[in-house]
Amino acid sequence: MNPGNEHWLIEQSARNLDRTAFLSSNKKVTYSELLHQSLTTAEKLNRLGVRTGNHVGILASHDYNFFVLINALWFIGAVPVPLNNRLTALEIQEEIRHAKISALITDNALAQKLSSIEFKNTILAEHVLSDQDNAALTTFNLTKFNSENNAFIMFTSGSSGKQKAVVHTFSSLFNSVTALNDFAKLSHDDIWLASLSFYHVGGFMIPVRALLTGATVAFPNSVSADDTVAALEEFQPSHISLVPTTLQRMIDQNVRPNNNLKYLFLGGGPSEKQLSLKAIENGWPVIKVYGSTETCSMVAAMKAEDVNSKPESSGKVLLNCKIKIVDEKQNSVPAGEVGEIIIQAGSIMKEYFGDETETLKALHNGWYRTGDYGRVDADGFLYVDSRRDDLIITGGENVVAKEVREIILLNKKVSDAFVFGIDDSTWGQMICAAVVSKNLSEDELKIFMKSKIAGYKIPKRFYFVESIPRNEMSKVDRKKLFEKINLR
Repeated sequence: MNPGNEHWLIEQSARNLDRTAFLSSNKKVTYSELLHQSLTTAEKLNRLGVRTGNHVGILASHDYNFFVLINALWFIGAVPVPLNNRLTALEIQEEIRHAKISALITDNALAQKLSSIEFKNTILAEHVLSDQDNAALTTFNLTKFNSENNAFIMFTSGSSGKQKAVVHTFSSLFNSVTALNDFAKLSHDDIWLASLSFYHVGGFMIPVRALLTGATVAFPNSVSADDTVAALEEFQPSHISLVPTTLQRMIDQNVRPNNNLKYLFLGGGPSEKQLSLKAIENGWPVIKVYGSTETCSMVAAMKAEDVNSKPESSGKVLLNCKIKIVDEKQNSVPAGEVGEIIIQAGSIMKEYFGDETETLKALHNGWYRTGDYGRVDADGFLYVDSRRDDLIITGGENVVAKEVREIILLNKKVSDAFVFGIDDSTWGQMICAAVVSKNLSEDELKIFMKSKIAGYKIPKRFYFVESIPRNEMSKVDRKKLFEKINLR
């Protein structure tokens, strides 16, 4: 595995000409076929005006053609921008503007969503992916590969605040794969199930890892829990990535892992310790991971054998990654003391596109300031106590929203909850909670909490709702929630 000066797909195809790159229920694609399709698609896109350096949005369904498009754009030297196909047309339009997208590739199934968008350069995926050409066309000049070139731009999941467009180079992709491969080596015989959406970095990196190691990617019909379960049986993967919500549904349905499953990477949201312990009890080889879009997926991982002894930890840093815990002045704090988590790794983003201010805030002296708070124990295990959005400062006291939520969920009448802070002239921030419960009053819940948590940590305002909106990565969609409870 080498970052090299050669396009990765060309290099991998030369090594593994007839090995399977992608699997789906009705298709098997070898590395040589993937190369052929990607070159042909690159030629067609080039004919339609896509050029080196262009930012090209991709709004497409979850199948292997997504990565045919990615490789085609890389051959041209264009920069892919995966877009969330669950967004509204107006949200997509804003991302097009923000990322300075010059062309947008979509498929027939999603084209209708764009009918209200004033964007002229839309390309139908079915047109450029068709097999009408018998041989790959090479009339355009293949862009020279450079590991320091921009590889993709990806919007953060945006559970709160404004979205940011994260820029990664090919070098950061390579370093991310190298770090993970040291932890869980991929071989030609391994199959990784593409069980996360490609507009999230955890999903995007699955085919990239295969591209660099010669492994196979299997594609379920969708990333739903039911289709994921069906794909487990059909493809018998060795590796799978899940978010907590999907794993919980599988456990509730008493789904058991396939016999040759080596690793289940669990991330993308709060991985409650009981979920991890129950999954391991049921035979799942759980690897808890910590990372973000800015770190190009995981930078720390927790082996299944360590979960029982340190169930609340996110594990240890991966190869060539460093994590420090610092105070407000960016000074390191002693082991076990809580502070901000900062990271140094070759997989760290290049910048936030078009946002120099936020870039300078996040990248400081070679370190990425995550805005997450946690600690590292004497054995080197990382504990993420709270995300920045999870820390509420009220009346001069720091309150971790996760802790308050866990107390609320102890009440058997509560099926879901989300704790957050809102600005308040008296307290600085007021603790609030959205609660899903059919037969519980605010007074009953406050009385229940009084014996279990300090008084200043009990929410001053409760909102009882039928459900709490979440995105595919299990993060609460604050905007939708606040609209539901009439908070602006």
